[in-house]
Amino acid sequence: MSTDIDTRLEAARARLDAQLAAAREARADLDSGLEQLRTITATVRSERGECAVTAGVEGAVTAIQLDSDAEAGPALAATLTRTIARAQAAAREAAATRAATLLGESSPIVAQLRQHGGR
Repeated sequence: MSTDIDTRLEAARARLDAQLAAAREARADLDSGLEQLRTITATVRSERGECAVTAGVEGAVTAIQLDSDAEAGPALAATLTRTIARAQAAAREAAATRAATLLGESSPIVAQLRQHGGR
C-alpha cells in the first residue's frame, strides 16, 4: 500500500515540477517579448519625400534624414513635425500589435499603446 501512495506522490511531484518548469519558461518568454517591445522603432517618410524619421515606441526620435533637395523653412519644419508624429504613432502601433500577440488584444498595455497612438 505504501508503494502505491509513494508512486502517486512521485507522479504528483513530477507533474508539479513540469508545471513549474513550463511556468518559468513562459515567464522568460514574456520577459523577452516585453523587452523587445521597448526596442521597436518605425521609420516614416514624409508625403513628398523631403524627410524620413525614425522613432521609438516611447516617442524618442532616433533618426532624421533630410533629402538633399529639401529647402529649410517653415514648410520643412511643418513637414518634419507631421512626419515625427506619424513615426511615433507607427512605432506605438507596431508595439501594440506585438503586445497583442504576447498579452492578448484585451490587455491594458495594448489599449494604452493604441490610445496614445491616436493623439
